[in-house]
Amino acid sequence: MFILNKFNHIHTKIIVFRCSHLKTMLLEKFIFSDKERKFFLSLSEKRKKEFLGVRYALRYIGINMNLLYNEKRKPFLFPTKGKYISLSHSFELISIAISSYPIGIDIEKLRKDQKIIKIKKKFVRNDESVFIHPNYEEDYLHIIWGIKESLYKLEGGESSNFLNHYKVSPFFIKKDSCISCWIIKNSYSKRFSAFYRKIDNHYLVYIIDDK
Repeated sequence: MFILNKFNHIHTKIIVFRCSHLKTMLLEKFIFSDKERKFFLSLSEKRKKEFLGVRYALRYIGINMNLLYNEKRKPFLFPTKGKYISLSHSFELISIAISSYPIGIDIEKLRKDQKIIKIKKKFVRNDESVFIHPNYEEDYLHIIWGIKESLYKLEGGESSNFLNHYKVSPFFIKKDSCISCWIIKNSYSKRFSAFYRKIDNHYLVYIIDDK
């Protein structure tokens, strides 16, 4: 496992690592239940590396708890001990966030096929498209997508309507900036702060609900 980036807040740890060189021999380092082992063997080679990589990284940062998933595939730690987890995969990179507060994280690769430009109408609102600089469109789109995906994970997968349910306030791309964003529902709306950074040819975005 090659660690690309690791950073800590007072209440949050985030690690980004490359899993392309992981071997399934790592399985021997873990003690799985029969159910977990059966699930692991059913996975593709790519998913096996992700499965092992996440658990290896958790031990690397000192988290010795079981990683489980609820009915909406939202990960959680057991026993929780007041800790929340969020995961994201993009090609060979995996990002993990552990926090004392609910958290959502996303990592996305800047792809050569510019797929994100082709699907932007599915997640970019009209009031968001007006502040996207045309010279940096792909960067803006990845950040906006990452914010909305992080809000989706933070909320527990309650709504996949990225157009109407999530909103990003205007921003400029600059290092270590904070972006205001919203979860919008019929009965209420709530504001959050999103943080992002570029790691190699990926954008990492995370949101912590510490209010």
